[in-house]
Amino acid sequence: MMKQFDPEESFVLSRREFIRAAGIGISIAAAGSLVACAPASREPEMRIVYPQQGARVPSAQVSVQVEVRNFRLVRPGAPRPGEGHLHFFIDVPASAVADGQIIPLDQTDKFVHLGAPPFTARTLTLSPGVHTITAVMADGTHAKLPTPRPVSVTFFLQPPGA
Repeated sequence: MMKQFDPEESFVLSRREFIRAAGIGISIAAAGSLVACAPASREPEMRIVYPQQGARVPSAQVSVQVEVRNFRLVRPGAPRPGEGHLHFFIDVPASAVADGQIIPLDQTDKFVHLGAPPFTARTLTLSPGVHTITAVMADGTHAKLPTPRPVSVTFFLQPPGA
């Protein structure tokens, strides 16, 4: 005959049962903590925050804003791993400059240097029409870096009254 559970009666675990229950509880807690604390990708990455892909910009100027993660933005200088600064390529694909090659500084209508604060934004004056801006990372000597990977946005600039 099986004994009925009585809540008034004290509940006692044997030492073996207690250790087994504690071990299971600790394992579950540790697994949950590891999942919750798992680091996100530490790969350098960037994205263009503004303007959005396909946007109509009702101005003669556009403020291009980039978000950069896992990469330190600095002024030009001695190259160091994990550091560099942005360049915007205006209507020029990232492939126009090979990785490791110096990004031109004397063609400001095509290549905009962001080696001074604010490191992630510039206001550009462009002609009306469709434009593609590509954000490209460079090291301290302006050599194009392969990571973070270049990102592009295409938008339509339509000043008021145009």
